Amino acid sequence: MFKKIITAVASAAVVAGVLLAAPANAAGVTLAGGGSSFANGMLTACAASYTNNTVSYTKSSSGTGRSSYANSTFQYAASDGTYAGTETFSGANGTRYVTVPLLGGPVVFAYSAVGVNDGLKLTPAIVSGIFKGTITRWDDAALKELNPKVKLPKKAIKVAYRTSGSGTTGNLVNYLNQTVGASWTKNSANDLVAAAGGSGSFATNSSSYANSQLLAAYIEDNANAFGYFDLSDAVTADVGIAALQNAAGAYVMPTASAAAKFISAQTPLTTATDNLQGTLAIDFTKVIPGAYQLSIVTYGVAPRFTGTGKSTDASKLAVQDFFNYVVKTCVPAKAASLGYVALGGALKTSALNQIKLIG
Repeated sequence: MFKKIITAVASAAVVAGVLLAAPANAAGVTLAGGGSSFANGMLTACAASYTNNTVSYTKSSSGTGRSSYANSTFQYAASDGTYAGTETFSGANGTRYVTVPLLGGPVVFAYSAVGVNDGLKLTPAIVSGIFKGTITRWDDAALKELNPKVKLPKKAIKVAYRTSGSGTTGNLVNYLNQTVGASWTKNSANDLVAAAGGSGSFATNSSSYANSQLLAAYIEDNANAFGYFDLSDAVTADVGIAALQNAAGAYVMPTASAAAKFISAQTPLTTATDNLQGTLAIDFTKVIPGAYQLSIVTYGVAPRFTGTGKSTDASKLAVQDFFNYVVKTCVPAKAASLGYVALGGALKTSALNQIKLIG
């Protein structure tokens, strides 16, 4: 029932997005951006319905988005992780940048375990065991104990994860590090632990995919597989969706409303470097009743105005206008139906203040 309800809402949103995309975009400035495949469903919808300028969005990974912005291939980027905060760049985008929270959403644990419907219960320890390779079968004792009424297949778990550069993986590893322990560690790029071997690595027999959509397709097409990606792709794929234990001890499905409870309880940074003002250091252990614990934020990266007076750069001001549209108009209107979370409270205020710095 969970899957049918959310799929129906998401399908209606896709139709609405097509209708909104029908008017031709204005012929002013053309912007190219991309990065996070986690945020692809939301940002492609916003790019399609935005009419002040022509905007494109290319999904890849958060790391690719950041590197493409750094070398000025993109005029803006979207990333589920941030730069370190101390970088300066050369090129058309200027030397300094602004990091803007744009939207949030839950990271879904999806599976194709034969005969298992939505709602399989998972704990952080079980998720860690599956990805580490210490839990290798669907009928493992830990899964059976947690799900006594579910007939689990007597089959091996086919683990799938994102390739290097994934901000979704960076958040997953951070979540496991906070909830399970130091056996999960991020690499220096804040993206991905080693694929096989060493501390913090995924199981050696895992398979990797370049973006969330490819990973979702793998889970859909291969029986008894397990992986993680955004809710937007999960509800349109023929996959099972797990209920994750939160810090309050409840098992919660990954809905937009449950993710919103978690994200709204986080506090934007106010003592970070200029480049990271208003971003989040997410506390994945925070006890929030009814919250979906693995919920994350996608950031926009854009040029920072460093001159005197006001910027007159049409391209950079177009990025500012698009980000304002995303945060103020598009995401609030479309987020819930697409499986994402619109920013609210202090995080939205922080985002709008950051947007003012673009130029």
